[in-house]
Amino acid sequence: MKQQTASKNRWLVRKRLHDDLLEHLCLLRGFQSSALTPDYSTHLHDPNLLPDMKIARELLARAAKERWPIAIFGDYDADGTPASALLSLAFKKLNLPHQVVLPTRQSGYGLKLDQVESIAQHAKLLITVDTGISSVEEIRKAKELGLHVIILDHHIPPASLPPADAVVDPHRTDSQYPFPHLCGCALAFKFVTALGQDFPELTDGFCKWLLDLVAVSTIADMMPLVGENRALVHYGLIVLRQNRRPGLQALLDRAGIDARSVSASTVGFSIGPRLNASGRLGDNRPAYELLVADDMATATSYADQLEEANRLRQSMVEDVLLQAREQVFKQNNPEDRIFLILGEEWPTGVVGLVAGKLSAEYSRPVIVGSSHEGEVRASCRSVEKYPIVDGLTKCSHLLKTFGGHAQAAGLSADLAGWADFCQAVKADVRGHLSEDDLCRVYKADAVLSDGDLRLEVATRLENLQPFGLGNTKPLLVLPRAEIKEVRFIGSNNRHVKVRLQADGLELDGIGFNVADRYKNAPITHGQFLGYLENNRWNGTERLQFQLIDFQDPGAMIDAIDG
Repeated sequence: MKQQTASKNRWLVRKRLHDDLLEHLCLLRGFQSSALTPDYSTHLHDPNLLPDMKIARELLARAAKERWPIAIFGDYDADGTPASALLSLAFKKLNLPHQVVLPTRQSGYGLKLDQVESIAQHAKLLITVDTGISSVEEIRKAKELGLHVIILDHHIPPASLPPADAVVDPHRTDSQYPFPHLCGCALAFKFVTALGQDFPELTDGFCKWLLDLVAVSTIADMMPLVGENRALVHYGLIVLRQNRRPGLQALLDRAGIDARSVSASTVGFSIGPRLNASGRLGDNRPAYELLVADDMATATSYADQLEEANRLRQSMVEDVLLQAREQVFKQNNPEDRIFLILGEEWPTGVVGLVAGKLSAEYSRPVIVGSSHEGEVRASCRSVEKYPIVDGLTKCSHLLKTFGGHAQAAGLSADLAGWADFCQAVKADVRGHLSEDDLCRVYKADAVLSDGDLRLEVATRLENLQPFGLGNTKPLLVLPRAEIKEVRFIGSNNRHVKVRLQADGLELDGIGFNVADRYKNAPITHGQFLGYLENNRWNGTERLQFQLIDFQDPGAMIDAIDG
């Protein structure tokens, strides 16, 4: 039997632009190596450049003067919930009467007519945050009921804006704001900093201590960590490491995380999922209460709830993922370029996570849906070359509702029409993705050269942080290495720990969730793809290479420009 090659994935690597690895990476990213640390005063833009910001300020000033009761309407995710908390904390500072209304997953995303009617009974000003830009009918109803309305939203506006008093959205076609990629919480922060011109209580110092919420939301909502976002997250992580917010302190304690070591990766893999967990299961109120808690006893109680919700969420994901995997080729053909999987009564709060895992596993778009009483609710995850929301738009006549972004979207449809939708979207994807597009492609930033394998180099690369969408952790090729030792570690031995020898030295290597692939295609010599790291543990520092992929020594790697 012919031995399997180590990887069927395609590797591309960018041509080296400078002998110094950090200088090369800076050139790729458009950074100045001499000014990698963002500057708060120069890298943040004037909030008054946002459309309708001055109108929103005037309305809030009037509300404060006349003591209007305010309703903040957010979302049940890790952007809308911290955004609501941020506004509430600012309004408490101003002693403004307000309450926060969060939808539940059962009521569905966005403002509903019955919620507007309820809000109108006790509020005079409605502020939507991380939602509202598409709620044309609901905002019209709010105005009819006598509500003043401010929309703070970062989603793409419809052709006709809702009839709110102020629509603050950086994606408006008439926006003069230089950076459109703010999350909902960042937009709330910009509103509060703008209010500082009208309310002396909202000092620069007060606003800076809100940046931990902004950092969490920016990372959790997968915003690009470039431009203004890089500055917001950089300083937000500094605030988060100070750990002055009881709720986040309790959350980190429950997760076993030392606040001093918090990074963007910590937020993405540990904090964000916990703040999302109760919302995925139904109601994200515990996450909101955690963020606004002002004592440790209260914060610890809510942190316990979120920790339990996160454990339950993880269990549900594993359960649905197992069932979905069993259905992939019962409901699809292997040659299909998009897989659609439908289950009965699957928790809608986890189908998006399952779709994401399957999309990564099969290197193609995946839609996972759950049927309930004749209706399907589904989440979609896609690949770089196929904007899924465009496909849904073309099939919109077969859907009840849909919305989202290029790589992630959601929809609802009648169960009776599900088969027709599957056929239509598969045909559309077939016209856009070739067989070659279904191969996972890794784009590495550089081939490591002699002299790069040093602890000092790995430490210098940390200056590029925070890492995330738009500024990913440098993916590097180790072109020649020998595996001297292999151990399988972790739960169910899913991870691989190796000892590598390259360029005359030995270093540690670790690969997460690659044990099965290594067992199926073991190699002793090869090319390795991964991250060069300074592994700090128990006061020691060691050079480490985190393995993402590996292949035989002679396997082809294609060079690409920039």
